[in-house]
Amino acid sequence: MNTPTPNPDGRLQALLREARPEASVVTGFQDRVWRRIERLERDESPSPASWLARVAALILQPRMAGALALAGVLVGSGIGAVQGKVAAREAAQARYLATIAPSPVR
Repeated sequence: MNTPTPNPDGRLQALLREARPEASVVTGFQDRVWRRIERLERDESPSPASWLARVAALILQPRMAGALALAGVLVGSGIGAVQGKVAAREAAQARYLATIAPSPVR
């Protein structure tokens, strides 16, 4: 394994310091940043349109749309099964009542 040998006279450190550019901040930069943050915080008041747009964007993602479609199919199947069971029970009760107490024929 090769390990770099230390530079005893610091020439490498001096070269690295010279190569590093000094960034200067534009005057008023920090004030403009804070004004922009404050403006964005004021503008982000929740309105019905923005709320609806966020919900629509969430729903229209393929993964979420697939999950919602699957949930709809499962809920619909469950409701259909319950209604079918109730209808079958009512039909069975009607048939039973018809066998033990037939209605008079007119």
